[in-house]
Amino acid sequence: MEKFCRDIWRTIEDTIFEQHGCLLPAGDITVDVILHWNKEEVLGSLKRRGKIASWVQDREFEDGNMRRYKIIVDSEKI
Repeated sequence: MEKFCRDIWRTIEDTIFEQHGCLLPAGDITVDVILHWNKEEVLGSLKRRGKIASWVQDREFEDGNMRRYKIIVDSEKI
């Protein structure tokens, strides 16, 4: 589980830097990340650890087993 948490967190960070560059806005940052549906447990674990503020599945996107999640991260946690 720890490896999955690190991998997903790295994916979230990469997406944030891809969308915002090095100058991050203050406060909450919302990013869309596409993950395999069975990674919801990992997102829950990251939320319990305080790494992410919240996450929700985007019900409009579905591509096989892949789902899009809207993830909110506090910029001070990065």
